Amino acid sequence: MRHIGQTVSFTRPDGQSVNGYLARPDLTDGAPAIIVVQEWWGLNNQIRGVADRLARAGYYALVPDLYRGASTVAQEEAHHLMSKLNFGDAVAQDIRGAVQYLGTLSSRIGITGFCWVAR
Repeated sequence: MRHIGQTVSFTRPDGQSVNGYLARPDLTDGAPAIIVVQEWWGLNNQIRGVADRLARAGYYALVPDLYRGASTVAQEEAHHLMSKLNFGDAVAQDIRGAVQYLGTLSSRIGITGFCWVAR
């Protein structure tokens, strides 16, 4: 299936720029928004598909790129990427920046996420 979203850039509270994948609903007026936190694999086609499905259901859906462009299908590499991630910084800066960005599009914002545990 073709992805309907696009890569966007938004600013963290500390001023750094972060990329993410934003899928927009067909009807944007009054649409709620949701932040989609990636699995440990990274911002891959599967998680883009989740955002696309949420957009088709009427939400703005933003997936912050917590790994800065890296993704994998290998469990060992996923564990390596996850172990390098500073979760405190990701929440305090990347996710807060995503909330602020979505706040320019909607007054109703939620968050959902996926498993970060080794399988």
